[in-house]
Amino acid sequence: MSRRAQSSRRTAPPPRSPALPSRAVLIGAGVVVLIVIVLLVKGCGSGLSEQELRTQASEICNRVAATTDRVAVPNAPAGGERFLSEGLTQLRPALVRLQRLQDRAPDSLRRDYELAVSANARQLQLIGNAVRDLRGGADPIDTYQQLQRRLALVSPTADATWRRLRIPACVSH
Repeated sequence: MSRRAQSSRRTAPPPRSPALPSRAVLIGAGVVVLIVIVLLVKGCGSGLSEQELRTQASEICNRVAATTDRVAVPNAPAGGERFLSEGLTQLRPALVRLQRLQDRAPDSLRRDYELAVSANARQLQLIGNAVRDLRGGADPIDTYQQLQRRLALVSPTADATWRRLRIPACVSH
């Protein structure tokens, strides 16, 4: 852990800016990515049973959630680009792992699983777009507000589908 991350945990955080994306939204996206990672690691072999799919996806999401929880929350809007970038670094490999499980998902869960993973991929795409905009000089406050609005359109679909699949570890927290 960097000194800056350690020191930011020792001091009381300043009041949250309403323009920054909520930690819950970013953690939820992280969980999704984690699920992808776990699923990719265990993605070799034949088809999975419903329980195996649930177990492997849950492992991916739980791992990515633990990892993204360690990303230091910014103290100012200017730190949001670093925060989002570090989160994406953790989430993208998890998404890939979740995507690899799609071909092995049992027929009874395949359509919902593909929908959930697709919604998570869209969340990461939106976060990536925000990072790109911030690096291009976009106003951080406006960018975070737009990201929150856009994620609010995608996240309910992802969360509802993960719940329907009975994989709560992948639901945004």
